[in-house]
This record gives sequence, C-alpha cells and structure tokens, in this order.
Amino acid sequence: MKHKILITVLFVLSYAAYALQWPVDIEYMTSSFLEERSGTVQSGLVFEGYDSMRPYDYGETIFRYVPEAYGALPGEGDSMLVLEHENGFQSIYSGISPSEARQDRNRLSAGEYLKAPSEDNEFSTCYFYIRDAHLNQLVNPMILLPVPDDSVIPLIKSVILMDGDRSFELMGGMKDRSMPVGNYEVFVKAVDMTNRAVIQMPYSYALYNLGSLLLERELDALVLKDAQRVFKDGKTLDSVFSMPSYLSLGEIILTSGQALLEISVTDIHGNEGSRSFQLQVFR
Repeated sequence: MKHKILITVLFVLSYAAYALQWPVDIEYMTSSFLEERSGTVQSGLVFEGYDSMRPYDYGETIFRYVPEAYGALPGEGDSMLVLEHENGFQSIYSGISPSEARQDRNRLSAGEYLKAPSEDNEFSTCYFYIRDAHLNQLVNPMILLPVPDDSVIPLIKSVILMDGDRSFELMGGMKDRSMPVGNYEVFVKAVDMTNRAVIQMPYSYALYNLGSLLLERELDALVLKDAQRVFKDGKTLDSVFSMPSYLSLGEIILTSGQALLEISVTDIHGNEGSRSFQLQVFR
C-alpha cells in the first residue's frame, strides 16, 4: 500500500510541486480533506485565524462570487474566487474579502494575496478546494501541496462491525472475541497525528482477513455526479461517513470458524498503522 500511495504522489508532484504553495500557512489548517467539522465532512481544507489567502499556483480567473441581497446567486455564503490552471486543475478560494472577489483581475500569480473579510484575524475562516475539470472531481489538496516531512504513525482508535441492529466494537485490549456469522459493515475511526501535532484524516484504509485484502479506500478524490459527491467505486460521501467520526470501509461476510481481521491505515507519506483482531465466528 505504501508503494501505491508514493507512486500516486510522485506522479502528481513530478510536474507541479516546485511551483505550488499553500494558500494559507499550514499551521492555520484546522480541518483536512474529508475531515468532519461541525457535523459536515469537508471536501477541501479549512483554515482559521489567517489574514489572507494566496493562489497555490498561477491561474486565470474564471469565476467570482460576492453574496449580495439582489444578486443572481443565493445571498448566503462567503465571497469566492475560482482560478483555472495550465494543468487542468481549478482552485477555489472561499472566505476572502468581498472587495478582493470584486477586483477585475484576469490573472493571479502565486505572489498575490487575497485578504480576509475581517481585520480581526482570530475569527476568519476560509476554505480551499482543488477541482480536476477534466474528470469533474474534487482532489485531495494534500496530494498536490508540498507537505512537510512526517514520521508519526496514524492511530486506529476504534473498529465497529455492524449487521442490522447488531453491532460489535473492537477496541482497547479486546483482541479476541466471539461473534455470530453475518454480513457486517466495517466502520473505522482513525486519526493522523503529524509531527506538527496537527490532527488530520489518514490517506488510505484497508482491511485484511487471514492475510487477504478484502476492502480498501483511498481519500484521494470525490467525483461530482448528479449533485452528489461520490467515491470512484460509486459510494456516496454520505454513505461512507454515515456514522459520525467513523469511515465505512464496506461490507464483509463472516462465516463460521476463525477470522483474523487486520485494519491498516496509511498517511500521505506512507507511514502505516495497523491493528489485528482474532475472532471466533459461530452459527
């Protein structure tokens, strides 16, 4: 799994990393891609306490929005600017000053700044998204941005197996237990603590039984389809995150006998954490 992640990252960064920059310094990031914030799973990065944003790369302005009482778009939400880049990506900056969004600028360089809507930086919140226009999907910005070195292993905090009204939580020192046969949905709660003490979502999840890979999910992108955000396998964002603070890996069938479940989570650098559970499955 580590090699697959690193190949993906190196492929994307091979032509772009040298020119890219964070829209806001990373220490201001409070939520990462697909991390839950105030009950909402984020499709981009969230920053707080900033004074300005900046383009992550040179781009041309293709859309600007300022909420106004008599505007053509709904008057709710934040001022927004969308840039299009040579590599086919579009970057979206939400939470900037309305005056910045109104400015008639056809092009922005990485050295320009987009001011926050308030002079009180403590209460400023902004959102940053990257869209692949060719594939119509929102991309995990952490794949593209220059991420600082990190050696901390992601932590699996809880695993829940659910079959209808029956649920079994595997946690703490409970590595061996008995449970009935069934078709179980697997929910995993995991966090990635970085060297900077920032908590974010791991990049990939996998489940093995007796050494065989059964389920896996990478948090690399969300496809925009029929007004919904879905993963590449067709699972909707709402179904994958139907249980607060947990990610659904999918369903497995447990038949009578012994099962050895191993859950593995990996961060963007390839640091891997895992936990194993020995199960005695009965009819």
